[in-house]
Amino acid sequence: MADSPSQLHEQLVASSPITLSAQQADQLVRFAELLAAAPFNVTATQGAAAIVERHVIDALRGIDHLDAAPPGALLDVGSGGGSPGLVLGIVRPQRELHLVESAGRKAAFLTSLAAHLGVEAHVHAERSELLAAGSLRDTAACVTARALAPPPVAIELCAPLVQVGGRLVLWSRAPLDETISAAARALACSHLAGDGAQLVFEKREPTPAAYPRRPGMAAKRPLARRSYPAGETTM
Repeated sequence: MADSPSQLHEQLVASSPITLSAQQADQLVRFAELLAAAPFNVTATQGAAAIVERHVIDALRGIDHLDAAPPGALLDVGSGGGSPGLVLGIVRPQRELHLVESAGRKAAFLTSLAAHLGVEAHVHAERSELLAAGSLRDTAACVTARALAPPPVAIELCAPLVQVGGRLVLWSRAPLDETISAAARALACSHLAGDGAQLVFEKREPTPAAYPRRPGMAAKRPLARRSYPAGETTM
């Protein structure tokens, strides 16, 4: 039997790392319900209660890193079903929200989802490399990514979109090592924090002219390599 909205609300409020307004809690519960009822496989997580725990609560655990970023836009790369980008956009509506999702069907779902939730979001059905070669280059105060790619690859896909002084937040359990540090240095970023759940970087300078490379090259020829466990990405 599916959980009722009141049960989902109780679960959310009990587990949330931040205090939510009644409106925010209602929006996040509705987010979980709509994602669970998606007409195609947006996420492998089944059921609204599991989505609250794995996608909503987990996204909210990055709120301190978002709040530490300078004022300005929040941009989420590989937004998929909307976590963490749309979740964070709900609780920080003062930030302009950009959701980047190259798969057209998922991007259309995100547009519909944001509209149903009353969230103003700019959804880009485009690859991040192409956006970073254009008007969004070096513009976002905070860029996030979850379940996108191994950290060295995710850094190259995301960092060119971060403004100087802005933050890049990757949901990753990977320990900081030289491959991650080397990728960060190449993209003019320095490591700020890592708590076993996220890796956080600051953009020190404008994106070097050599980046972004053309679409697909970050994954095909990573800036740095190590042997990642099978399936390990920015989750």
